[in-house]
Amino acid sequence: MHDLRHSFASLLINSGRTLYEVQHILGHTQVKTTQRYAHLSLDTLLAATNAATLAVGSVMGVVPNRAVDAPLV
Repeated sequence: MHDLRHSFASLLINSGRTLYEVQHILGHTQVKTTQRYAHLSLDTLLAATNAATLAVGSVMGVVPNRAVDAPLV
């Protein structure tokens, strides 16, 4: 049952829900507890990296030729 809470928290975080929302759904009083339950997927981290790359590029007036699609190691 405990593993299901980890999976549930991770699914919520990786689908775009905030840590604050997941904290309240799981009934945690401390955000640190929720952080231990929620694990970011590599796809989520890669999407965040691509978003940052596009944001920096637009500020600098540079458009990257493609998004990074290599797996994170």
